[in-house]
Amino acid sequence: MNISIFGASGAIGKIVLEHALSDKENSVTAYVRRPDSLKMSFPNLKVIVGELTNQALVQQAIEQSDVVISTLGPALDTSRKIKGTPIADGHKTIIHAMQKLNKKRFITLATPTVKSNEDKKQFSTVIPGIMAKLLFPNGYLEMKKVEKLIKESSLDWTV
Repeated sequence: MNISIFGASGAIGKIVLEHALSDKENSVTAYVRRPDSLKMSFPNLKVIVGELTNQALVQQAIEQSDVVISTLGPALDTSRKIKGTPIADGHKTIIHAMQKLNKKRFITLATPTVKSNEDKKQFSTVIPGIMAKLLFPNGYLEMKKVEKLIKESSLDWTV
């Protein structure tokens, strides 16, 4: 299987990357921001270094993929100042490239801020979203934008 992983050098990304590489049949493309962020070499690993705003490189990273995985997540910034939404904007770039290349399968991660129609309204499903909105307003905004982008896309997605 051909797998593209965005955020492959982060804490969760490294776990996903190692798991994907453990199957020698997989061909894995890791998209990272810094060239020195992945200190590994495998015959079935291709590393692409670039910003999430680089549409051409994002397309290159997914053009051979059967599945695209994003382990991108917002910083846990407790300041009240909204500082932009680079993670949501990156998801927008990825989704646009996938749709342009007619790729369908997308897996991403989220926080309890992202809601599902199957969620039952109860304390354990409501409070985490409220806490995120109060404590991490920028992260909350990022996740709500990601949720909207994914739900409005034509992709076969899993969050």
